[in-house]
Amino acid sequence: MLRMEDRIRRLCLELLAKKGDEEVGPILVELREALHLHIERMRERFGAYPFLVERRTRNDSPPVNKQDKEDGPNETRPRDTGI
Repeated sequence: MLRMEDRIRRLCLELLAKKGDEEVGPILVELREALHLHIERMRERFGAYPFLVERRTRNDSPPVNKQDKEDGPNETRPRDTGI
């Protein structure tokens, strides 16, 4: 039995070789079924595949709060000297 990719490739070549609409219809039906089956098999195969693997370890340190930095003294502003 041919692999699914080979069957799809063969059907595509047959489709391109045909001239009349009546010859194309049954090949299109068979090609559509083969593609549908191939997609379903791929979904089953890759459904549980871990696409995202976390390589970094997460630590429990809190994120830096930008609000605290903005409320503090700003070195670029002139200071009131009281004079």
